[in-house]
Amino acid sequence: MASLVGMSGDVKGKIFPIDREVITLGRSKDNTIVIDNPTVSGHHCSVTREADYFVLRDHESTNGTRLNAKEVTEGHLRPKDLVQVGSVEFMFDAEKSEAVETHSYAETHVEVAPGPVAAPESFNSISPFGARRRESKGLWFLLIAIVGVAALVGVIVVFVKLVTTQ
Repeated sequence: MASLVGMSGDVKGKIFPIDREVITLGRSKDNTIVIDNPTVSGHHCSVTREADYFVLRDHESTNGTRLNAKEVTEGHLRPKDLVQVGSVEFMFDAEKSEAVETHSYAETHVEVAPGPVAAPESFNSISPFGARRRESKGLWFLLIAIVGVAALVGVIVVFVKLVTTQ
């Protein structure tokens, strides 16, 4: 039997069987699968059995429905497909005989660039706070040196007081 397996949020690890011709997903209580999440619309989407395959349909939801990370209004489901309803994720699971269509992957060709590889100049800083300022490095060394000298003087003073009091 085909099912949706919860992959995130409150549905993680739960299995929802697709045991009728149409199941609906959404936040409203009249859905087959009720998802209490603010990113899910009241009547978000549905999964329909049509002959030998299943179809995912978006119901004009606010945050959209994604099938394998691509926003869709309608799409055929295949085993191991990732369905995202708002921000909640499910994996479609079915027997091979229930989902006749299968994925076909083209042969991949990898090109290896000759010579040394360097990051593009635009990758100087991926921090949202910008690149570090290099000119402040000397100031930090000076500050650390002053604190180190002060600590050394403190240790010497304590040592001298201990020696002179004995």
